[in-house]
Amino acid sequence: MNEYRFFCEDIKKPVSELSGAEAHHLVSVLRLKAGGRIELFDGMGTLATAMIREIGKRKVTLEIENLQKAEPINLMRIIIAVSIPKAERFDWLISKCTELGVDRIVPVLFERTVKRSAGSEGMERFKRIAVSACKQSGRIFMPKIDKPNNLENVLETLKTDYPSAKILVGDLASESIPLTSLSIGDKDMIAFIGPEGGLTDKEKLLLESSAAILVSLTDAILRVETAALAFASILACVRDVKK
Repeated sequence: MNEYRFFCEDIKKPVSELSGAEAHHLVSVLRLKAGGRIELFDGMGTLATAMIREIGKRKVTLEIENLQKAEPINLMRIIIAVSIPKAERFDWLISKCTELGVDRIVPVLFERTVKRSAGSEGMERFKRIAVSACKQSGRIFMPKIDKPNNLENVLETLKTDYPSAKILVGDLASESIPLTSLSIGDKDMIAFIGPEGGLTDKEKLLLESSAAILVSLTDAILRVETAALAFASILACVRDVKK
């Protein structure tokens, strides 16, 4: 892997550009010059090597030299559907889930969710955090991060997108199955993590009607972002062993 890796969505043209934070990092932080070579990724499995053709005030022009497209090799996809914690905690959650190779992060507005909106600026920040985590971890696939939505709409969307997935819900109820003892197989896994105030009876019924499986991660009460990381870590380990 080239030590200079940059995120570029428009990676498949012969000539492309970096702007914004990526251009600033190249020019002002790393102080790279025209003629230098860098590596690009688009977050969807495409890698490219590129030569810096021109450095302008607000953008960097690149000449794409080589493209490589990687196909996803995961036998199962991991989807983390989580109540939105406070900003800095959700930022951390996105970063760690990206490092672990989570395929999709879905912010859910449960009835007891305190943080109710991300806004356009928040969504852009989430993307920047995921990009940074991809660079740090060397991953070339970036998770899809949905806009916040209520539980009913999220369930409908995810069941349509992943019709054969197993739906898991973190819960300390006595009937919960330890996640580590669950037979996971190769099916996509959707893990729901509720707010720290817990799920309402209505939300529990809604999840039960979707054949959700109650699972426990530990015998302790976890913060939202800790539970998300535990789900992602365990499921990623199981998935990676199956590759």
